Amino acid sequence: MLVYANSFNLNPEGGLNAIIERVAAWVGQTRSSYVDAARLAEGIRELKFSDGALLSSRATVDSGGDPQYPFYFCAKLTHGQEGVPGRRWITEIGLKQDAQDAPVQCSVLLETSEVSAKVVAPIQVTRPRIVQNLIENCRPVGDTPSLSVIRVTETNAVGFIYEIENRSRRYPIVLISANRDGVFPILPERMRSLSVGLAQVVEIPSSADTFKIQAILGRRYTAFGGAINIIFPPRASSDSSFCRTVLLRPDQIEELASAGMHVEAEVMATITHFTNLPHSWRHTSSDMVGQAILTKRLEKAISDAGSSGDASVYEELLQEAAEKLTLKDVQIRSLQEDLEEATAGLEFAEAQTESLKYALSGVQSRTTEPSGQIAEAIKPLQDAIRGVLNGTPTLEQAIRLLGGLYSDRVIILESAAASARESDRGGFRYGAKSFELLRKLAEEYWEALSSGKGDQQARAAFGSAFAAKEADTLSKNGREYRTFSYAGRDILMEKHLKIGVKDSLAETLRVHFEWFPDEEKIVIGHCGKHLDF
Repeated sequence: MLVYANSFNLNPEGGLNAIIERVAAWVGQTRSSYVDAARLAEGIRELKFSDGALLSSRATVDSGGDPQYPFYFCAKLTHGQEGVPGRRWITEIGLKQDAQDAPVQCSVLLETSEVSAKVVAPIQVTRPRIVQNLIENCRPVGDTPSLSVIRVTETNAVGFIYEIENRSRRYPIVLISANRDGVFPILPERMRSLSVGLAQVVEIPSSADTFKIQAILGRRYTAFGGAINIIFPPRASSDSSFCRTVLLRPDQIEELASAGMHVEAEVMATITHFTNLPHSWRHTSSDMVGQAILTKRLEKAISDAGSSGDASVYEELLQEAAEKLTLKDVQIRSLQEDLEEATAGLEFAEAQTESLKYALSGVQSRTTEPSGQIAEAIKPLQDAIRGVLNGTPTLEQAIRLLGGLYSDRVIILESAAASARESDRGGFRYGAKSFELLRKLAEEYWEALSSGKGDQQARAAFGSAFAAKEADTLSKNGREYRTFSYAGRDILMEKHLKIGVKDSLAETLRVHFEWFPDEEKIVIGHCGKHLDF
């Protein structure tokens, strides 16, 4: 199984030898033995260690051991896993250099090999230590992702959106936000060390204004309150582009911790699931080095045959073999490009389905869930429309329909949908009347505020059904009941619409909301029973 693949360019002092010396030292440290770097550079058929591990290497060198350009090299280390019989771990470090002074293309591939399906011990995605060693000591080129952690605040978010949507970006972005106490779910520097070369780590500190950041980046490309958002490279369609995202909410991160799982392992698994394949294509494998060695030998044989007057037949055969090898490489690259194009098209279709799902469901979620059957996504909206047309919608149907019809004006928090559901279970009677109030909120009220009118003018649409604030005697608990989390902050929502005064789920309604002028959005935090004072 392919566990980890990475590729990056190095420009070390000392050239190729400096990298191969680091590889030899790393193997020696992991096996508590000595590995001769010079021997490794020339090629080792098989070196067996006392613990059963095996080391081999191949390189395009001449008879004197000097590199032949373009130079290819691959070292392969195979060893068992303690406590898991039947599993072998294979690490390959590949190098390619087109000319003596050119940067060295380095690739690292980690995979496992099991003797049978009976070997079922879980595998945790990890980064081989040799990657960190090479990055720290062999001068990676400047465009390598995560050489440092980038910090995003409201002051530089405009520039950051260009980086997100840059079509030449080929690496994911891991956006890590701090919670209100300034604590990150994983230290950005730790995540940077693990994902260097694979993904760019970006942090949003607790001091940043997440409202302004969200207004600039949009909800899809931001994170707040201790969430982690993984933003993959842009995929272009015929007329637009999109970036797939995977959001880990704080509650999901807590669940991982409760299950004994490491957050960084989950993030790495998510990243490598999408990056392993393209990086593996760029890997200089042992087989690729073997093919390069064969090509060099064919070239020499063709040259030798050409110098002999009676060897034209052999020359033609060797030339044909060399051309077939070249054609095979071209065909492989073409297939890889076709696969990438097909994958991009599939991901774009999934993103469109996902967007439609949330637009129709009526509740704006802060997470990105897998796409389901489109009929299942439409059904709640269909039921809500039937209820409104029949004059008998439930309160939950009313608020979901509001979110579906006015998703560009209204954001409905999950707490609002949950409170509406609670009222419905209590036999709420005024679904149709509630929908009319909610519709006025999204139409007359929103239009008045968005056109620059004051709240005093906007509220006229509701008459006595509107209250700007609660009683002055509101207790501490009362304030907490009316406080809702939005964009990583706790917002006290005293503005509310009302029906009835009884302490009754069936006959009373309170809709608590707040207007955010920067976003031109109304955020509804509660839609249900009368909240205690």
